[in-house]
Amino acid sequence: MTRPTHTKQAIRAAMDHLIDRATRFDVDALESIYHKDFHTTLVMPDSEVTTFDKRGFIAHFRSQAEAGATRLNPWAAWHDFHVLGDSAVCVLTRKHSGMSGEEMTLLCNIEWRFEDSRWQVLREQIFLRPQDS
Repeated sequence: MTRPTHTKQAIRAAMDHLIDRATRFDVDALESIYHKDFHTTLVMPDSEVTTFDKRGFIAHFRSQAEAGATRLNPWAAWHDFHVLGDSAVCVLTRKHSGMSGEEMTLLCNIEWRFEDSRWQVLREQIFLRPQDS
């Protein structure tokens, strides 16, 4: 029997919460959303790759908040949710300018782990592309 916390709807709710908190630069919330072993890989349009661990990624959000950045675009198009035990993956497209200052389309693969009675983001793979491509 599927636990109510381990459904596609639960992952969608976790993703909605992540997007809401990240687009508002809520670093306190991100501390609990991102897993202690969090890792993200950003592939820029020129194929440059940047990686962050939890501390570095939250520091990036903190620096944007301290610089007075306005809320990021919360738009998302959902492609797939898959739950397997205490792991889940969400694939979606996003649009915002959080990493470059230029509005971009982001193809995201977000891996979640259910630990400490909550879903936490373990890994993000983000491929950024100009919106006109």
